[in-house]
Amino acid sequence: MNTADDQHATASTSATRSPTRRRLLALFAGLPHAVGPNATATRSVPRGDTDTFADPIPDLFSAFEAAVIRHEAALWRCDRLEAWLLAELHHPRVQLPAPAGTPVRYAADPYTIAQHLPPGRRRYRLQQVLLRRQQAWARSARASGLTRAQEQEATLNTAVREAAATLIAAPAHTHDSICIKLLVLLAVQEPDEAFRDCSPWPELRVILTDLSRHTDRF
Repeated sequence: MNTADDQHATASTSATRSPTRRRLLALFAGLPHAVGPNATATRSVPRGDTDTFADPIPDLFSAFEAAVIRHEAALWRCDRLEAWLLAELHHPRVQLPAPAGTPVRYAADPYTIAQHLPPGRRRYRLQQVLLRRQQAWARSARASGLTRAQEQEATLNTAVREAAATLIAAPAHTHDSICIKLLVLLAVQEPDEAFRDCSPWPELRVILTDLSRHTDRF
């Protein structure tokens, strides 16, 4: 496989592949007030010892964004390798027998085959075909670098979660920093479209918008 294009994995090409990045950008776009590390950094801290009230949120947010960008680049590479592998091999699944005129169904695991076929040679044969295809896929995934890329993606995903948890747990000394903490919470924890309108996510988005709108009153 020619992997030269993998060197061009940038945030702009992979932003839509990372749910965290996609939510982060959407939340930024919907805010009436510009909230971000630069805005936070320019806010005045309470009078007194500036070291005591130094706000850690801008640096932590920069670290969080960097982790997200590294993760989405890893997702981009996984997608490229998997697309190439799918073009070379059958997907590791088998077609289930079905009466003529009914929708085609597939099984990607032995349990699904057992659910649709009674014990016997037919079930055993399909399970063996599936096993051979899974083994061929696993060998090719290792040889192409997909397995390693998926391991790296999982590690970087954990790093994004840890960076978010560190930021949320840190003390915030400015109004914008509080907004950023809520922004990061939503970006990392908010569920996908099917459940994003379930409480408390809509309410948290409203609170974030309100906080941003009234930042000058803090």
